[in-house]
Amino acid sequence: MNEYKHESILHKRHFDLQFSIRFEVVDDVNFYSPFHWHNHIEVLYLLEGKIDFKIEERRYILNEGDMVIVNSEMIHSSKLCGHARYILLQVPLSTFENIYEDIENVCFKEKPDTAESEKLFSYLSLMLKTIDDKAPENKLKFISLLYDFFYIMLVSFKSGQRKSAGMSYYGINRISPVIAYVEKEFRNKIRLSEAAEILNVSPEHMCRLFKKYTDMTFNEYLMSLRISAFYQSLQSSSQKISVLLEECGITNYKVFIREFKKTFGKTPEMLRLEREAKLNPPR
Repeated sequence: MNEYKHESILHKRHFDLQFSIRFEVVDDVNFYSPFHWHNHIEVLYLLEGKIDFKIEERRYILNEGDMVIVNSEMIHSSKLCGHARYILLQVPLSTFENIYEDIENVCFKEKPDTAESEKLFSYLSLMLKTIDDKAPENKLKFISLLYDFFYIMLVSFKSGQRKSAGMSYYGINRISPVIAYVEKEFRNKIRLSEAAEILNVSPEHMCRLFKKYTDMTFNEYLMSLRISAFYQSLQSSSQKISVLLEECGITNYKVFIREFKKTFGKTPEMLRLEREAKLNPPR
């Protein structure tokens, strides 16, 4: 699966490791990441603001000092409620190959309490300081802290075995070709029959599978991708709103605007006026 990349990165460093991780501080406003999954363990610690976070059917409202842990292959989404700043760590399961062979079956506690979050944050904070320091030995220090962090996770935050977690690995991979197709083609007209052909099933059966394994309908997922793309275009382009809607594959404007307002609490026109006011403040 392709990962949805966040915007406005403040800290981003890439070490030449045998594995590729993502570790950065993200600063953004009203960012919306629709449902997606990946084979990484994801940790998010909120420094400022508020985030509406959903993992499968479970919803968490994150405030300053809160943390959420997303197990690999779990479908999740997030929406920033205004401005938010947070630490994001994504580590692939391959990082633990030949070290902790049962990692793919481990399920971590999704919502640590305040004390637990602060304990994990102390490691994240040290890791940030390490990558900001250019000393050559800090590569080793960073790796040491990373493994210490996951040692604490394994000792204190395991909540059970993978088989007891909600979403099955088989189910996710069963519909992943459809997800990939929708991600690629959502700006165009998409027919249920075409998506169903990918799985060699009927449109009705494909819709049942999609709902079963994502806890959302096929059309809801398609709408979420279009909303996210339209919002990003709205923030970066001065094109007419009607043009941006068409570019994102939206034909039923009335329905789309209603769903957009549910997501962001404001119409596209209101958000554009706010953006223009920030770019051109009164003198």
